[in-house]
Amino acid sequence: MNRDAEEAAVMSQDKDTVGLHTFMQNRKTLFCYSGPMTEDLLTTIANPVRHQLSDKETEEAVANRVFGVFIEQAQNIIRYSHQKTKSTGDSVGTIAISLDDAGFLIEAVNVVSESKRDVLEATLVDLSVKDQKELRKLYRQRLKDGPPEDSAGAGLGFIEMARRVKKFEFDFQAHEFGALFVYRGWVN
Repeated sequence: MNRDAEEAAVMSQDKDTVGLHTFMQNRKTLFCYSGPMTEDLLTTIANPVRHQLSDKETEEAVANRVFGVFIEQAQNIIRYSHQKTKSTGDSVGTIAISLDDAGFLIEAVNVVSESKRDVLEATLVDLSVKDQKELRKLYRQRLKDGPPEDSAGAGLGFIEMARRVKKFEFDFQAHEFGALFVYRGWVN
């Protein structure tokens, strides 16, 4: 490779890195991780995330809600992502926390199997129309009834997130491994 080609390759890489940096700064991203997600990794990143939230002079109740949604979304990636690493079988996904005009935005992206897409979509649509009183009642009922048959956890995650966020939205996009699930929740 000649010197001009080497410089062009370095410049191209720099532009991608600078572009990523600029994008994250413009979005006021406090934390972002994309890649294999495990319980050990979540334990490792949880303290810096909590510290970052407390550094922003955020009310403790708001910081706790943001942190709770972040943990629930990370656990959803770990338990339900349909995309896995080849070497270890770890779940793959992306999770981010950004500042928004109205407070905080927590975003998560991971692949879900097509067979789970319809159930997940129905669950989220149902949760999106419930008020806090109805969500609390549903939460208590789930505790009483126990987890759904296909749940890897207690089945409370999306109910708990719906209780903690001011609003949320979601989307599905086609992906080679299933459906790309995108979740956004706002906390203020």
